[in-house]
Parts: sequence; C-alpha cells; structure tokens
Amino acid sequence: MKKRLFVGTFVSLPEFKEVKAFVSSLKVEGKWVEEENLHFTYRFLGDVEEEKIPQIVGFLKQKLKGAPQPKVLYKGLGVFPGKERPRVLWVGIESEGVEEIKRRVDTALVPFGFPVEESFTPHVTLLRIKKMRHRGKFNSYLFKMRNFIFAEKVEPKVALIESKLTERGPIYSVVEEFCLD
Repeated sequence: MKKRLFVGTFVSLPEFKEVKAFVSSLKVEGKWVEEENLHFTYRFLGDVEEEKIPQIVGFLKQKLKGAPQPKVLYKGLGVFPGKERPRVLWVGIESEGVEEIKRRVDTALVPFGFPVEESFTPHVTLLRIKKMRHRGKFNSYLFKMRNFIFAEKVEPKVALIESKLTERGPIYSVVEEFCLD
C-alpha cells in the first residue's frame, strides 16, 4: 500500500482572512486552502510504499538533527504560472534557513530515488484559482501587495505529512514531526 507524502511546515498567517475577503470581493473564484492547512513544502514525494516510510523518517531525522530553526519572512503575494493566466495565489518566503533545511531534506531523500531538485520557490499556497472576473483589479492588488510583510518568525518544526485527496480537498495528517535546534 502507498501513502501520498510531502515534507513541509504548517504555518499561520495573520492577514489570511483579510486577503481572502478582498480577493473574493474581486470575484476571483477557486479553492481556498483551509487556514489550518496553510503550509510550505520542502519536497513533494508523491506515492510512497508504506514499508519505506520508517527508513525515510530515519534519514530525515538524521539529516535534520542539529539544523537551526529557520527565521522566515513571509513577504508578498504572487501567482503561478504568471499574471496572464494565474492558477495559484501564494505568499512568498524569504529565508536562508529554509534553503538550508531544503538542502538537508533533499540529501536525506536521495537514497530513496528522489534527485536533488534544481529549482525551489518556497511559498504558501492560499488559493487555487478557477475563474476571475476583474483581472486588472486583481493584478493591481498583487502589485500593491508584492512587498507586504505578512509575518517574520522562527519555524521550529518540519514534518513528514500524508495528503489524502478527497472531493472536498486534501486531508493532511502528520506522519512524523522533527523539532529543529
């Protein structure tokens, strides 16, 4: 049996409700991430055989041991893939510490057939966009919010997380949590 897994950190963003209310007022429609599910991903693993999970946990624990807690700046709103056809609304992350944790996570996963990822754009997904009526107003809001500081805080934990997909959205459960030094 397989489990759909990723390595990430759950976060709280103080202005999430305000952003949601304003973007919704612009008639942007889609699937908002539930506030308790806000997170950023270090690495998406996909479907992993259950018998490999204890080994993966062991390697992650070993590589994350002694890793400093990253100081994270949650800054700016942006979209993927671009403003012409936005599909994902996100909050950006600036942090050398997050980059270091990413390197350690990648190193831990190489023995399991996960190559080191070439590009990494840490972010917190807020909304998966389906439809939008006022693209100009939305893009003006993005421009206004491009350097907005949502929070700056230390994130003390990384987790191996299972993601069960349902019709109402994913259900996340922590498989193992790693406390950083």
